[in-house]
Amino acid sequence: MKIEKNPMYTQERRTLGTTAGGSTFMVTLPKAWIEELALQKGESVTLVRVGGGIYLSVPKPTGKGESSTQIQIEASSDREAVGRAIISRYIAGFDVIEIEGQISVEQREFIRSTVERLIGAEILQEKSDYVLIRMLRDPHMLSVSQLLQYIEENAEGMLKDAPQALLDEDSEKAGGIIQRDDRVDRFFLFLSRQLYASFRNPLGEIEQQISRVDFFNMHNVARQLERVADHAVKIAKTTKSLAEEELEVPQEFKATFAKSSEAVRELLTQAVRSFKDLNKAEADGALALTPSIEKLLNEMDRKLLRLSNPHLAFHLGIVVDSIGRVKDYAANIAEVALNAEALQQAV
Repeated sequence: MKIEKNPMYTQERRTLGTTAGGSTFMVTLPKAWIEELALQKGESVTLVRVGGGIYLSVPKPTGKGESSTQIQIEASSDREAVGRAIISRYIAGFDVIEIEGQISVEQREFIRSTVERLIGAEILQEKSDYVLIRMLRDPHMLSVSQLLQYIEENAEGMLKDAPQALLDEDSEKAGGIIQRDDRVDRFFLFLSRQLYASFRNPLGEIEQQISRVDFFNMHNVARQLERVADHAVKIAKTTKSLAEEELEVPQEFKATFAKSSEAVRELLTQAVRSFKDLNKAEADGALALTPSIEKLLNEMDRKLLRLSNPHLAFHLGIVVDSIGRVKDYAANIAEVALNAEALQQAV
């Protein structure tokens, strides 16, 4: 990917002056900036102190606060690609998304299901060759910390219930866990949209009441939790597949699986807590749990090799892999906590 310089970001060095009485400091602005921003003498601008810097904020001209984008599709366009295009533009921060072209019935249904996953997005207009999507809700109705809390609570709940559904061979419970994943996805996509907005706006730290570095770390943790939820879904889907194929999980495997799932849940809980508290000792303690979990994973792998039914071994192999992935994601959160704590010490 080619990265080019953005002409919107320029820098000028100016000497700080004072008024005749010396009681007020002042600085001049480049004439080119004033002309490009269409500012007039007497207009108000805002100076904001953020950390160790000062930003100059210029109000958006009337009528230019809404951003829009178009997606051109054909009846032969892959519906998954259309869905990805909508999500990418949602995260990028567009207020209006217009879809134009020959829209098939299947594509239209997929567009609707995609929009349902996006907090604040609504379909306002539909024609045979046109769909209008607009963001209606206040983007700041949920704070960054609230979004992370909701993602954490849902992901941890799914990680608790999915292994239990497998142990109980409860296909109905597994189905409910799969449905809960949509909620995590909605919160994570909305958090991603907020993150991109903070990157575009130098004053985003003031609006969000959170530094961009802290926001980035929280988004990183949320991404790991979203992946944890995905693997809880994998375990739940495996439970349903085992029931459909009438395959019984051996008690010997269940015993080790119960230990490993409980251990990885403890690791995740401690890792998240270490990030919230920026506690180095807790983060180190969480990472110290990983070797014992790896031993349990190896033990389950050995038990899979002794299974005579290849279909059963295949399904349970997916479960073992998911527990291993969750271990890795939890360890990633602990490492984010260590990095964030070290940065705090450096400030």
